[in-house]
Amino acid sequence: MSYKTGDVIGKYTVSRDFDSTNGGQCQWGFAKAGAEEVFIKKFLSPVYPGNSAPGSEKGKQKRRDQCEVFEKKQLAIMKALSACGDGGLVVRTIDFFQHGDDHGSHYFKVSQKVDTSSLSNKVHELEMKKRLFVMLTAAGALKILHGSRIIHLDLKPDNILIQEWENRLIAKIIDFDNSILEGEPTTPEFLVGDQVYYSPEFAEYINTEGKTPAPNQKSDIFSLGLIFCQYWTGSLPTFPKRYQYAYQTVSSGQELTLPECLNLEMPPQSRINISKGLTRSTPSKSYSNPTHHKIKLLIEKMLVLKPENRLSIVEVHKILRHLYHYDTLPTENIDKSTLSSDKTARSGSRVNKNMRKS
Repeated sequence: MSYKTGDVIGKYTVSRDFDSTNGGQCQWGFAKAGAEEVFIKKFLSPVYPGNSAPGSEKGKQKRRDQCEVFEKKQLAIMKALSACGDGGLVVRTIDFFQHGDDHGSHYFKVSQKVDTSSLSNKVHELEMKKRLFVMLTAAGALKILHGSRIIHLDLKPDNILIQEWENRLIAKIIDFDNSILEGEPTTPEFLVGDQVYYSPEFAEYINTEGKTPAPNQKSDIFSLGLIFCQYWTGSLPTFPKRYQYAYQTVSSGQELTLPECLNLEMPPQSRINISKGLTRSTPSKSYSNPTHHKIKLLIEKMLVLKPENRLSIVEVHKILRHLYHYDTLPTENIDKSTLSSDKTARSGSRVNKNMRKS
């Protein structure tokens, strides 16, 4: 059933009809517990079979065992998220429970409600400093998660909310349905994600049904690199048409091409013209934005094939912090040989150039 406004789910009263848009195997809506409005999600599967559920006892017990594994995983992530605190860059889970009848019960997850900005899908259109701050806070959120041993495994723009805060836009990470704890055993059947943002090793783990090593925190770095490409340029990297996804391209040793920035900062003369109310002049093709090339280099180092050669989230956050505050690059974290302008300032920079150095 799809819940409607006024329906009661445990201690929560639905305040907005449930929807399935971008919900995957879930339906979602908003509800109130007292005066507080929260985000609530219903998992369509697994369903915990009650005593009156159809099927044999053996079959029902098997489904109950699967539900208990799912429940244990969700509660472990919820406990780990509790260390992240409230009101920060991580939108943590505040409740997880079953609700149903003697035929069966669905699982529900409750988290804090976040009011998002209308610019959530237009980060690439922001001026450079504001884009950098969104990326810096997104990296800060992932740094908090990785510091708590949480691997998100479903990073994508839909799971990074953009919120207005003190006249700035910040990023908040949500949706930990696919998350695992580093070092803890897992199974591929509970891992789904979005293939557009898969890392090569995550895709291999899914495709081999768990016969290869489970992904670690560096899988999130690959996904975040793809998101940062969208934030900075407005689109994902391009690759040969015979591939459908970025991870397939990288796994085959082929090149990802990072697009040119769609919103390069104007040279000083263009700013002067606009301030005088004159027509905006087109920046010269020879005008080069050094921050843009540094960001492209950062993204390249996040998209290398081997997880052990990717930057850590601590390094990514440090680089973005330096770029935001000082417009400098902490070169000790990136190969010095890749920093020369003739390798980083060209249109259509190739990830494989730096991949071969990793």
